[in-house]
Amino acid sequence: MAPWRPRPGIPGLPHSAAARSLESCWRLWVCFLLSGVALSALAACFAGPFMESTLGYAARMFSGPEGDDSWHAMHVASQYLRDHPEAPIYQDVFFDLRTKFQYPLTSLLITDLPAMLPGISEAFMVKVLQLLARLCLPLIAIVFTLLFVGAVRQQAGSAAAFRLPPGQQVALAATGLASVLLFYPITRSEFLGQIQTFMTLAAGLALLAWQRGSPRLAGVMIGLCCIIKPHWGIVIVWAAFRRQWSLALPALATATLFGLIALWKYGLANMLDYIPVVSFIGKHGEGYYANQSVNGLVNRMLFNGNNLEWLSHEFAPFHTLVHAATLASSILLLGGVLLWKRNKSPSVIDLALVMLTLTIASPIAWEHHYGLLLATFAVLLPAVVHERPWGAWALPLTWVAFILTSQSFVALTNALADTRWNFAQSYLFFGALIVLALLYRVSWIEWRAGQRHAEARDSHLDAMRDARA
Repeated sequence: MAPWRPRPGIPGLPHSAAARSLESCWRLWVCFLLSGVALSALAACFAGPFMESTLGYAARMFSGPEGDDSWHAMHVASQYLRDHPEAPIYQDVFFDLRTKFQYPLTSLLITDLPAMLPGISEAFMVKVLQLLARLCLPLIAIVFTLLFVGAVRQQAGSAAAFRLPPGQQVALAATGLASVLLFYPITRSEFLGQIQTFMTLAAGLALLAWQRGSPRLAGVMIGLCCIIKPHWGIVIVWAAFRRQWSLALPALATATLFGLIALWKYGLANMLDYIPVVSFIGKHGEGYYANQSVNGLVNRMLFNGNNLEWLSHEFAPFHTLVHAATLASSILLLGGVLLWKRNKSPSVIDLALVMLTLTIASPIAWEHHYGLLLATFAVLLPAVVHERPWGAWALPLTWVAFILTSQSFVALTNALADTRWNFAQSYLFFGALIVLALLYRVSWIEWRAGQRHAEARDSHLDAMRDARA
């Protein structure tokens, strides 16, 4: 993919290899953004409605936050715990009342601990969380920009940071904010009122901390993700397999601390009552088009369960083939990433790889769960530009992956819901698989370069020993 004819740049950049590389990658990223928005808007013009396009969701960000998708379910669970302290929370709320409270009880500490203070009501806490979720957007933009610049520096082999004039910093920051507002999974998450917005920020901060050589901070961020989504503990296992204790131990300590507080507040019986919920979700999943996972894909292809309408009290019916495909794909994906190049010193690419893998491997991976892909592209695009992992195909594949994962095409693909072509509704999932393949390829190139460096070093040491002898 070639930048457009005027070849816009960032005026005033210092004259260095890293600065030139930054300008080239920035120009390419702007091309990605503009082409993605154009395609999404074109799809909305033909199929409508406009508000379901990427631009439509970006426009919603200029109104007040109103969504309470996560907050409502959490409020129901908190209220039930207060009213029925001896009742099994998940058996009653999830199975009997059929409210889709699918989080562990550690997640309720976000609202329940502040609510213990005098004068703090549930309604007030919801408003605060909605406001904080909105404030996450510019923070995600800052994280994206810092990751992007840091990745360019690493690929250019620049040991020292180059200082950017204020005007150039503003240009990069504006691009970062535009990237967030035009990245559909993130704006969708904030619009719905999803706790996932906080997780997207935490995941980005983990990548940034790892990139900058602060593994303990990265571990704390991963631990915070674990209290909302326990399967993020896979990152702890991944780090332990590679003896990256400076990440694994802080992550484990953070998750354990919140787990002990939840145990004290809610009791062991309620904590264990979460296990049947996880089992039920793994066996059923969701056929609703927003579920961008193997489970969602197979459910839809078999016309098993609801597709177009969100049902707040129902899951897809159990289907043996769906369950087998979900289980087999999860084992394959997670086993592969845990065992991948365990002797390699893990880079930020490798951390992004395990984060994306555990998202794809989940039985339910909503569109907004893929918000972490924005931070992933920040470290992946400079690597693709520098390494060309699949030669001339590398950049086109990266562009296709970006288009599929960052834009909304539901107006077009949902028209295929009742046909044999409904697999097209999983376009985001397919785009995520392309990103996964690119991450694996770049990780392999890094590993091979490390092997060559080690071989050259050993050869040099052998030559020195021979010379002394």
